Amino acid sequence: MSSSSFELNKIAGAVLGTLMLSLGLGIVSGEYFKSEKPAKAGYELPDAAPAAAGAPAAAQDPPLAEVLAKASAERGAAIFKKCGACHTDDKGGKNGVGPNLFGVIGGPKGHKDDFAYSDAVKALHDKGETWSADDFYHFIKGPQAFIKGTKMTFVGLPKPQDRADVLLYLNSQSDKPIDLPKS
Repeated sequence: MSSSSFELNKIAGAVLGTLMLSLGLGIVSGEYFKSEKPAKAGYELPDAAPAAAGAPAAAQDPPLAEVLAKASAERGAAIFKKCGACHTDDKGGKNGVGPNLFGVIGGPKGHKDDFAYSDAVKALHDKGETWSADDFYHFIKGPQAFIKGTKMTFVGLPKPQDRADVLLYLNSQSDKPIDLPKS
């Protein structure tokens, strides 16, 4: 046996030994630092801050009538453009990712028969609930907080005036606009 093959065997043995040591350390550390899979993937996010016990939900915002007194349908139309990515608002308009919103204010929750609403919205529809001005105003503040289980992923409009403007605008997009609260 020549000394060069002996040197090659030593090098190959060192490489294989290093690989075996690395593999062994990986297995041992994997067992030592083992983590359990969570029952539910992801992180739980807190709900929107609930109103204090016994306090009306509107206590966090100015009264609807107060912000409606300063509302503008023109500003509402401009703000509604954000909604236009998912919704249309013209009479007889097609549904998009979200339902067409013509006549939504004062109409039943889940008002479009040809749209696949979430089970949460279907349940409200089945109870006969309608979109009052107050409900819609609070819904667009945070859809997920207002109707748990809605498919609507829009984060919401935090500014009360923006919500009042959109409400006034969408109320005008109807054959039967409802009377809105006055201060």
